[in-house]
Amino acid sequence: MTGFTTAHETFSLIFWLIVILLVIFKYSGTSENSLESDKYYRWGLGLKIVGALFFNLIYLYYYGGGDTFYYYWGAGSIYNMAFKDFGAFIQLMIGERSPELFSLFDYTTGYPTYYKDVNAFSVCRFMVPFYILGFTSFWGTTLAMNLFMFSIIWAFFKMLNSLYPGNEKRFALFLFFIPSLFVWSSGILKDIWCLYSIFMLFVVAWKIQIKKEKIFRNILLFLLWSYILISIRPFMYYTALTSILLWVVMNRLKKLDNSLLRVFIFPFFLLIAIGLSTLLITKLSFIAGGKFATIDSMLEHAVIIQDDLSRDYYGENSFDIGAFEPTIGGMLSKAPQALIAGFFRPFIWESRSALILLSGLENLFLLVSIIVLLVKTKFIWFFVKILEEPFILAAFTFCILFGFMVGLTTANFGALVRYKIPIIPFLGIVYSYIWGKLAEEKQTTII
Repeated sequence: MTGFTTAHETFSLIFWLIVILLVIFKYSGTSENSLESDKYYRWGLGLKIVGALFFNLIYLYYYGGGDTFYYYWGAGSIYNMAFKDFGAFIQLMIGERSPELFSLFDYTTGYPTYYKDVNAFSVCRFMVPFYILGFTSFWGTTLAMNLFMFSIIWAFFKMLNSLYPGNEKRFALFLFFIPSLFVWSSGILKDIWCLYSIFMLFVVAWKIQIKKEKIFRNILLFLLWSYILISIRPFMYYTALTSILLWVVMNRLKKLDNSLLRVFIFPFFLLIAIGLSTLLITKLSFIAGGKFATIDSMLEHAVIIQDDLSRDYYGENSFDIGAFEPTIGGMLSKAPQALIAGFFRPFIWESRSALILLSGLENLFLLVSIIVLLVKTKFIWFFVKILEEPFILAAFTFCILFGFMVGLTTANFGALVRYKIPIIPFLGIVYSYIWGKLAEEKQTTII
């Protein structure tokens, strides 16, 4: 992998590091008008860039290659097509993947990777703007992408602080300082696009329904990021959309004074949200494609995975939640095992490498934190507080649905560590909010 240490790569790396340093010093909370929470900008962006560099070094020297390079090369092939046939370039950028288009590629353009995989090829398409901004270099592309993506997580962080002031430290911990987040969601992979698409969908939904800012513009943004997420990992969009719909509905119901009534109404509206999302799955399956395009295909894929795990060629890196039928009932029968896998596996004793061990330690931290919180809130109070707050309910619902799908459809710990990343910030949000409410209750009692 010597092509990533050339003078061109070095120049691009230095250029973007200088740009990022200038951004950090300009927007790091040093002015008189800065908010208290802005001090996290410097650390958040700095850690994200360190994570991106570390991620690339892992793939260069530890793995010696991998999918991050295939996405980068795929973006390069599409970019090169612009100079050979601009019309074909436009078709590729909007998602066309016909055999006729593929025949136009040659040694001058390079051959696009993942051309037959609609979800993976979408990453190549979406990376093209950053490929250009990064001067067509691997390091420059990575840094340009991360600088843009950080603006999204920062907008999400500011949204949380607006909704729940006083929780900045805890929110910052789960958004900026968890290693899995600033490493695995900083490379040229599906993961960074999926996580930040989810963040953006929640931010835009907040601006539409609560802030009521630039409604038309934000609706267009919601549709754009919906398209991006559906194109890459459809099941993540289904869980995010269900949670957002629930947030919108429960935000209206919050005006009801009767808390008990809200508790009884919640399951009904959750089913409506799931039903609307399922209907949308059917309508948008032509965009999603692949094994996650429909509920049936996802169920069949999950069953295939579990059958595949009965064989021994995956070794100790795989895990098995047990066989089940490709039906809703069969799927729900594995809910406890799937949720435990999605939330807390791999356990420390299941780690077979330093990278998996790091994830195991994070999972232990999350598990202990949640157990302590449940004990302190006497369990019932924990769920009462969740039901009282629409966004927290949406975040918790997202965690449950997402953790269930990831635990059900993931075959090995290597993939699980990356797929489950969106759970960490949303579970952290729930934890931060409940812990803050617990502190308020204690303070009120003392006073």
